[in-house]
Amino acid sequence: MLQNELVTKALIMVVTCVVAAAVQMVASKAIRHAFTVGNVPKGSIFINLVRALIWFMALLSVLEPVFGVQPTAFVAALGVTSIAVSFGLQNTIANIISGLGLMIAHVIEVGDWIEVGSYQGVVTDITWRATTIRTLVGDVIVIPNSVLNTTMLRKLSPFSARSVIVPLDIHPEADIAEVERDVRESVEAAVVEWVDPDLGVLLIQQGYGSFGFRLDVKVGLRDMSDALAARSAIVRACSGRSWLARW
Repeated sequence: MLQNELVTKALIMVVTCVVAAAVQMVASKAIRHAFTVGNVPKGSIFINLVRALIWFMALLSVLEPVFGVQPTAFVAALGVTSIAVSFGLQNTIANIISGLGLMIAHVIEVGDWIEVGSYQGVVTDITWRATTIRTLVGDVIVIPNSVLNTTMLRKLSPFSARSVIVPLDIHPEADIAEVERDVRESVEAAVVEWVDPDLGVLLIQQGYGSFGFRLDVKVGLRDMSDALAARSAIVRACSGRSWLARW
């Protein structure tokens, strides 16, 4: 009798786990499809929430037949326990709520280029507790969602996100128009294999500085993985020119 009861409980557990796993798989695919065809922000946080909800419902369904525990009593006890636990998980809860707020409000999405403090990179994922960005040089930065929600965040435009800037100090007696013409021709020839035709080369006059006239060369790239090579090419193209200010 006891053996049959144990077999029945084990069978219920196995069937419940199989059904929960199947439902989780179907739900995950449906969410990813919604991300693709709809205006829904991407990020693993939504899929993780759905997975957690599915397994929680599966747990509730086996409490009484397998463990002899009333689901209502379990939920009530869980509510009391969660109050105590929440005090020790304040940061985690804050990160989850902040991550949901950032995603639902479309503040950031996977693929966006952002700048937070001294870090700049592309958003690769938004999870339960943190947002992951990959910098220009390939470093992976993990930022708690609560920090993103309370810190000034700059969402970069395509030009800002896929561009390199090289500052030049121009001799104060140089002909600015002639310098700009020379810089544009030299830089365009130097970065032709990396520049995005839709973004191109932009010269920004910053006024006079300590060493002369300040001119920023900003080049929009097709791929940010070429940024270091493009920056080096710009420096080589402009080095040694007579109009450069001498330190």
